[in-house]
Amino acid sequence: MKRQRLVDFRKKASKPIEVVFWMGILGVTILGWFLPMSPAEQKTFFLLALGACVFVIFLYHLILPRYGAKDWVNYLLIVGAVFFIASASYLLKPYDVDIEILYIGVVAGMGMLAGKEIANRAALLSAIGLAVVTILGEQITPVILITLALQILMILLAGYLVSSLADVLHTQISFSERQNRDLTLLLKAGNFASHSEELRRTLLSLAELVVKDLPATSCRIALLNPAEDGLVTYGAYPLNSLPGWRANIGALHSLSSLPLHLQALQSGKNLVLTDITTAPGQEIQSYFFDAVQTVCLVPLIAKGKKLGVLSIGEMRGWGRAPFNQEKLNLLQTLASQVSGLVYNTQLYQASQRQAEHLEVLNQVARAIGSTLDLDHLLEMLYGEIQSVVPSDTYYVSLYNPAEDLLDIRVLIDGGERFAPQTVPAHRGLASWVIENKKLLLIRQLSKEADGLLVSPVQIGQERMSESWLGVPIMLGDELFGLLTLASYKPNAFDDEDAIVLSNVAAQAALAIDNARHHAAVEEQTRRDSLTGAYNHGYLLRRLGEEVQQAKQDNTPVSLIMMDIDYFKQYNDTYGHVVGDEVLCLLVQAILSHVKVSDIVGRWGGEEFAVALPGTSSRQALIVAERIRSTLASMELDDRDGNPIPKPTVSQGIATFPQDVGDAMELVDVADQALYIAKKRGRDQIMVAVKGHP
Repeated sequence: MKRQRLVDFRKKASKPIEVVFWMGILGVTILGWFLPMSPAEQKTFFLLALGACVFVIFLYHLILPRYGAKDWVNYLLIVGAVFFIASASYLLKPYDVDIEILYIGVVAGMGMLAGKEIANRAALLSAIGLAVVTILGEQITPVILITLALQILMILLAGYLVSSLADVLHTQISFSERQNRDLTLLLKAGNFASHSEELRRTLLSLAELVVKDLPATSCRIALLNPAEDGLVTYGAYPLNSLPGWRANIGALHSLSSLPLHLQALQSGKNLVLTDITTAPGQEIQSYFFDAVQTVCLVPLIAKGKKLGVLSIGEMRGWGRAPFNQEKLNLLQTLASQVSGLVYNTQLYQASQRQAEHLEVLNQVARAIGSTLDLDHLLEMLYGEIQSVVPSDTYYVSLYNPAEDLLDIRVLIDGGERFAPQTVPAHRGLASWVIENKKLLLIRQLSKEADGLLVSPVQIGQERMSESWLGVPIMLGDELFGLLTLASYKPNAFDDEDAIVLSNVAAQAALAIDNARHHAAVEEQTRRDSLTGAYNHGYLLRRLGEEVQQAKQDNTPVSLIMMDIDYFKQYNDTYGHVVGDEVLCLLVQAILSHVKVSDIVGRWGGEEFAVALPGTSSRQALIVAERIRSTLASMELDDRDGNPIPKPTVSQGIATFPQDVGDAMELVDVADQALYIAKKRGRDQIMVAVKGHP
């Protein structure tokens, strides 16, 4: 590029030099017109002038535009100019006309056009031309020799002076153009930075700008990852044209594998590598190209914060000075612009994330106020969290300390929803969170697994996550459960994500506590205050729901109606306290033989009902027999500790859809079977038959 700028300058300089040549030819021609020459001399003189014109036209309008000011073109110009001046001078000698001053014009013109070295050679050839003309045209005398020597000295001195001035001019022009180039580069970089819309796209453009305008062979702009243990390539140029070069936009390289970059970041100073053989092979292969000779690393730092590294690779060796102090100063200024861009962008992104996080917390707060249903609340939390902290896996679990189990209520992995499940709380990464009651952030499980005191376990899909973030849901010292995110990509979560999830978990703890209290109050309204069995109204509602579900699933529902035999005698003989105890003992006996999904309710007084979803008449009969046997084995004492008769129950069983068509009919048929059992002597079980109780 420097040579191109010099060529451009020479093209511009050739124009005024051509004008001077034409003026010289014109002046000499006019002079020859007025001199008293013979016709033959005039003809020779004008032919010489015509030849000079053809030479100037040929040289300036054919040779220079096509080939530029190359060395052979410069020598052709010098030889031609000296030849025509010497020839004209020889023809004019008889008339005492000296045009030797034109030699100085040739030297000055060549100095302007081609620089110091060519100007000196033009002066030497001009001196030779002057000497030849003098020797051929005059008789040599001491005076002539002294005059010739002075003229030659003047030409040589003029050549030296003009060439020196031309060299200074060239240097000044080169310096000015270099300054303009540097300022243009910085201006372009500043425009990119001020009009950037997306950081990665902007840094790609800046890398291309550095390679083309600095110039350089390759450029890579890499920024520190959130963990500050690796560099991520955001911008690189060229993208694929160098042997061994890989742009790898978005790729992460650990700082442990880039000791030179780490050194530049730690020192905060430029690092220039003049001998590539001393660099670690892995670093050169990862960040540069096969033919790299010299390397410059410029740390990107803004307001004391380390942001990344600007890496420049050159095919030129150190002998060609690819990284002189001037270029290093330019790179430092450019790095300051890039650092400011990155720093401001990161600040803006952080403020955006903070606004998003606050919005999520507001949404969570509104969600807490809008529902007291625990499962609905946990689903809403998933939607809000995913909007600000995307993940492959999300699950929320409630902790059961009595059984040391985690009840996973919502589990979504890889876009697939899995059924709720329970897992042991003392296994997996969750066990660490439960034991320590602190959040756990794992950025890359495959690298950190050996340092963990617990072994991860798989839930959901059959593959292990790389990133894992678990936060305890706590209110005070009470642990309610865990809020967990995971990703199959490393470094998917950072400290800000952990803060957001912790804040969500804190609000979720309040919501869970409210939901539990609400559920406990609601459950109390469904229960009989004495026995704990469901009350009459809730029993009928649940029975209706189970029968409707059984219709859809084509499964049975059995109902046991039971009544304590001669219950009034317990109240009359032993008092109501003992009577209440008998009622509670019956409920305990029932609960010991039914599943959690079965429904136990107090129908009224001493009469109870047990709904058994998914249970046939035969299975219901087995349950009824076990209840009767349990009552028969119970020990019951009065207030004084004296044994009293064991209670017995009469039971009637009916089954949907075997015996009935709906819930109310199921109650009626089972109640009729109970009535028959009491009529036949009590302490019996009567199973209804279709069409007959």
